[in-house]
Formats: sequence, C-alpha cells, structure tokens
Amino acid sequence: MNDAEKLTGHGGEGGVEGKSEGGGDSGSGSRGGSALRGVGIGCGVLVAVPLLLVLGFLVTYSVQRGTPEDYERVAPQTMMARIGDVSQESYEVLGFDTAVGSDASSALCYPGGLESMADEPVDGAYSLSHDWSVEDVTRAEAASALKRLRGHLKDEGWDIDSYEDEAGSAYGLGLRASRGGPSGDGGDVRAVFEWREGQGRFDGSVHAPCAYDPGDDGDAGTGGTAPATEAGSEVEPPQLRP
Repeated sequence: MNDAEKLTGHGGEGGVEGKSEGGGDSGSGSRGGSALRGVGIGCGVLVAVPLLLVLGFLVTYSVQRGTPEDYERVAPQTMMARIGDVSQESYEVLGFDTAVGSDASSALCYPGGLESMADEPVDGAYSLSHDWSVEDVTRAEAASALKRLRGHLKDEGWDIDSYEDEAGSAYGLGLRASRGGPSGDGGDVRAVFEWREGQGRFDGSVHAPCAYDPGDDGDAGTGGTAPATEAGSEVEPPQLRP
C-alpha cells in the first residue's frame, strides 16, 4: 500500500468515526429534549387539574346560589292543618282516651348541596312543627300504642326510620317515621313519638318540610325577609281528640 492509499484509508476511517460521534451527539440531544418536554407536560397537568377542580367548584356553587330552592308555596296555617291531621290520625291509632292540647313551633330552612357552606337561611322559607304530650302513661301502655302505630304507618307507606321496642330499649321507647314531601328540596314529613323511663310522659311531634310563605312581603327565594321564626306563633294548632 502506497502513502496515498494509507492517507485515503486513514481519512476514510476518520470520516466514519467523525460521523459516528456526530450521530451519537444528535441522538442524546433528541432524547434529552423529549425528556424535558415530558417533564413540562407533567408539571402542566399537575397545575391544571387543581385549577379545573376549583373552577368547576366555583361554577357549581354560583349556579346553586343563583337557583331558588324547590320548596312548595303554602300558607303556614294550611301547613299546620296538614301536619295536624297526621298528629290526629296517629293519636287515634295510639288509643289514648283523653283530649290534649298542642303547640306549634317554627324553624329556619337551610339549602343543601354546596350552598350549605354559606350557613345562610333561605329567604321567605319556613318549617313548622306540631308538638303534643300525654301525661301518666305506663311503659306497657306506651309499648302497645307504639306497636299499633308502627304497623299503621308502615301500611300507609311511611318509612320506619327507627323503632325502640319493649325488649330493645333500656331508657325508653320510641318510633321515628318519614315520608317524602311534595317538593324535591323541601325535605320529608317526619313524625317522632317517644316515651322515656322515669317521666311517664308520651311525647309526639310531626315536622313539616320546608315551604315558602306566599303571603311574605319579600320575594320568596330571591332576597325577601323570611318570617320563619314567627310562623309558629301565627298559626293555631289543633286540639287532639281520641
């Protein structure tokens, strides 16, 4: 091999080596760029997901705040007549033989969902309760009366939420029942009956779902002044008869 061939061969090998080294540097740079882009996308996702969640929360909260609660519009005295009928029917089934007076009370209504975090009552809305009691009731009388009432309410389509019977309660007897109200947001009609050991008194109460007072001066559900705390004093509760 002459000197020219040696030089040509050496140069060729050098050229190959140079291309190989150059090609290696290009591959490393490409892989490094891809890795950086992946890190950037991952960081972007980590930042975007919480922001989207917060944005969705705020939008949902704003929509719920701007939508009035789906309460029935009914006058407090009409509502008292409704729950008074439940009390009277229950009283007849219980079988007590004396007439008793009763009381009415009212409470504020609070929205459900995300709105509940604001802890603000619904304008123009109220919830009534009808309460009564019978003195000098023995445990045996209370147990028998509650058993009859439980069967009656179940037959009438009420949900029996809890029942403390003679054998299962050390402190007293009780029955809690509920059934769906007329509106989606107003809640259930709830009935509670209790007899406590040592008192000898049987207590009954029926609680109405939330409703708007159509006679309220404010625009119910849109910023009016709610008379909820006065509704109980403005109605006349019925006397219960055997």
